[in-house]
Amino acid sequence: MAFCDLSMALNTLLLLALFVGYGVNAVFLPNVHPQTFEKNEIIPIQVNVLTSVRTHVPYDYYDHFPTCRPIAPLGGKVGNIGGVLMGDRIKSSPYENIRLLHNVTCEKICEKEFLNEKQRAFLVKAIKAEYRINLLLDGLPLAEVNKKQEYDIGIPLGYMSRDVVYINNHIKFTIKYSLEEVRNANGEFVQKYRILSFVGKPYSLDYRPEHVCEASWTEKDVNSLNPLPVTNDRIIWSYSVSWIRTEDQWSSRWDVYLNIHGRNIHWYSIINSTLFVVFLALFIAASMIRIVRRDLSRMNVIDLEENDVPDYTGWKLLNRDVFRPPSHGWLLACFTGTGVQLIGMTFTVLIFASLGFFSPQSRGSLFTALLVFFALLGLYAGYTSARLLKLWNMGKWKYVFATGTLIPGVAFGTFFMMDFLLWSQSSSAVVPLFSLVIVMGMWLFVNVPLVFLGAIMGFRRNTISVPSVYSQIPRHVPSQPWYNKRMFVIFSGFPPFLAVFIEVYFILEALWLNRYYYVFGFLLLVAVILLLTTSEITIVMVYLSLCAEEYRWWWRAFLIGASSGLFFFLYSVFYAIVGSFHMVGFVPLVMYLGYMALFSLLFAVTNGTIGFFACFWFVRYIYRFNKAD
Repeated sequence: MAFCDLSMALNTLLLLALFVGYGVNAVFLPNVHPQTFEKNEIIPIQVNVLTSVRTHVPYDYYDHFPTCRPIAPLGGKVGNIGGVLMGDRIKSSPYENIRLLHNVTCEKICEKEFLNEKQRAFLVKAIKAEYRINLLLDGLPLAEVNKKQEYDIGIPLGYMSRDVVYINNHIKFTIKYSLEEVRNANGEFVQKYRILSFVGKPYSLDYRPEHVCEASWTEKDVNSLNPLPVTNDRIIWSYSVSWIRTEDQWSSRWDVYLNIHGRNIHWYSIINSTLFVVFLALFIAASMIRIVRRDLSRMNVIDLEENDVPDYTGWKLLNRDVFRPPSHGWLLACFTGTGVQLIGMTFTVLIFASLGFFSPQSRGSLFTALLVFFALLGLYAGYTSARLLKLWNMGKWKYVFATGTLIPGVAFGTFFMMDFLLWSQSSSAVVPLFSLVIVMGMWLFVNVPLVFLGAIMGFRRNTISVPSVYSQIPRHVPSQPWYNKRMFVIFSGFPPFLAVFIEVYFILEALWLNRYYYVFGFLLLVAVILLLTTSEITIVMVYLSLCAEEYRWWWRAFLIGASSGLFFFLYSVFYAIVGSFHMVGFVPLVMYLGYMALFSLLFAVTNGTIGFFACFWFVRYIYRFNKAD
């Protein structure tokens, strides 16, 4: 019956994930409403930072090379804290005279000259590093259609041809729109327009001084010009606009951004991986339940005569040692407390994301939610750590303080070092002091107090009941078989990593190749499969160690699950070597390895916590029936 229920639950989750994932085809989110425009209305285009997937060191659009500045104030859109931490610096763009439905063949913005050779050197370096210009129209990022007819975010700053560097100084905008009937304040229906697509094609044009974007020009005239080498002293910036009406729905305008780069392969791979892991999980669960039930049934059917002596072997001999407190238990309590916090944060955010509460148009909203939920769930971290510390007679408040500061401190320290590296490169992504104060405030004045509040609640609860008490003299641990050696324990984390292998690949692409990841329905399903796989693999390994009379299972249970973090990091290194991410420079390499080491640590703590509590439940369960003393 239990397996039927488990199978039905997994099938339900699979269908739900498929439904939610398929819903990506029409992203109409509850917190995003369509903006309408009128004919001849000026359409504001904003500019974000210059970015490169080869360096991941963003630069401000206006600071490092001669470009036009808008007449209006630059402003600077103040986004959410997540967007700021991720490097967004949205400002007004020089493309400020584009009117709805007005086609423009060629329009000059301004003419600029290099102030010094430093600007020219920066431009050459940026073009060689494949930096791209990022513009925004009605929340849509400017995209370029590549040779594979896929959308790449942004347009290149320039290109190289035969060792000559050229700058793209002209953009041809193609904007698709739909005509809508909208009720106005008087209850009358009026015609309004909605933006559905924002595509750009870059050109390098060496304008002649006497002929710059003349009114009689055609597209053929524009294409007839020679490219503009970066060695020129002056740059004339221009653009053209083409408006195209479409019958597409506003809710589908993000499809071209979300469904690119092997979408079908992504779906099929996830389904195959999920089915494989489900089969593995069911096989392990069936085997373990059969073995454990056999052991327990043998104990329950013993009807002792007065002189009968039961034959107890293996794990049944450890009744007086199996719940002996672990060495450095405070550190284990700290890790598992933070792990519960991370698990709660992950599943909470994934559920909301699967339901469509985080729009790609609201830049940084997902990262903001991760920060907020992590801080608020400090209550559960403190509660969990306190319950374990009380069980192990380690009820000191300094251990609770470690729960609130150790892992978050490592995360903040890593982020601070990466921010220092960005500062050394004069990057625009350096986090403002005010934003750093907000993050530290969330940590020290929200998360840490909630950890202590949760610990107070945990210490006030009764001690966790265990089936037996440990003796004063520890039991001798015999020589262990090969499958209980440390190296084999480390490799036990490989099957759980396989559960997320495909998703890790696509998430790395989204993080480091400037792409969008929005298949959160599948990711939620994979997270559930990861939880089941880690639990069962850890239970099997701990059961084998108990059968070999190795009672020191606390840390073993945690490390078996946590070892998958090692494979996470090794795969990220492999991805950097053979993947599409070709880094340029020492700083990008350090940043990549630093952030991936941090992600691997968080993944290890999360997975280790899953394995720890799965084994805690399992050991308490089987020793309830153990009659050996």
